[in-house]
Amino acid sequence: MQEAIYGRKLALVTRHKTAIGADVVQLHCGIVAFTQCELLLDRGQCKRPFRLRSEWMSRVEPVGRDQKDWLADADLMLSLTVGGPPGNADLSEQEFSVLL
Repeated sequence: MQEAIYGRKLALVTRHKTAIGADVVQLHCGIVAFTQCELLLDRGQCKRPFRLRSEWMSRVEPVGRDQKDWLADADLMLSLTVGGPPGNADLSEQEFSVLL
């Protein structure tokens, strides 16, 4: 799967809830790159690359023609829910993002 997405434009769609319960959806686009045994979403010179975990690869989907305008003309899409566990759960398993 990694070879099939390398060099292609990926739309990463993130979803999370605010403290008051409002839904926030963000679009992050870039080119899938491979560096030091890791897949990365290269978002250009002004933003840090984002690590694409191998367990997410089964969730990558091709973008349909009707979705291309909404997803910045990307070839592929990955949708992730962002946020920590509820209550006092252990944060050690969470990955902190560099998307901002």
